[in-house]
Amino acid sequence: VQSSLIESGWISSWLPSWCPTSLSQLKDAEDKMLKCKSHVQISNVNHFWTLPSLQPQLRPPLVLLHGFGGGAGLWAENLDSLCGSGVMNALNLLWFGQSSRTLFSVDPQGAEEQFLGALEEWRDRVGLEEIVLLGHNLGGYLAAAYTLTHPHRVKHLILVEPWGFPAYPESLDQEKSIPVWIRAMGAVMSPFKPLAGLRLAGPLGSIYTHTHTASTCTI
Repeated sequence: VQSSLIESGWISSWLPSWCPTSLSQLKDAEDKMLKCKSHVQISNVNHFWTLPSLQPQLRPPLVLLHGFGGGAGLWAENLDSLCGSGVMNALNLLWFGQSSRTLFSVDPQGAEEQFLGALEEWRDRVGLEEIVLLGHNLGGYLAAAYTLTHPHRVKHLILVEPWGFPAYPESLDQEKSIPVWIRAMGAVMSPFKPLAGLRLAGPLGSIYTHTHTASTCTI
């Protein structure tokens, strides 16, 4: 029903101008910004889009993991300086940029293991024995978790504003301590993707994103 409404009437003429985003526009933008990006197949169904540098490998390569809502392009202002120290790889995590939209487990631990398993498959496919891992935001959380899981693969770990997550309540008593209004808001928002509100904000969302990334992602 929703798709038929969007495809007809005034909604179809208004929505593209208010929310000027699409997969084709994403591809065009990445093609312009990241001309040397490559596609790395990590399984029969999943792939990472990767931005490799072309420097000679004299030391363990630097691998960049972006934050939530970002992608390899988020490092655009840092790439030249980071590449100067040796080999560098920036990649789009699963479900970000043009990487695969794989089906994740609803169990938090299972979803984390899928992220880490995909990252380990990527490392093996591109032939990196040991890496320097830099993670920002959600990427910081995953970088730390990967290091704990594969400590022999990480020479150095660098965290920039890393995320952390509290343990899921083990009992109903702990869950009841969460304010009712927060639980109600969570129930209302659960059918929507996390960044749906930002997209619906149209040009205002773009302004917020530019301001936020400019203040947090130049390191």
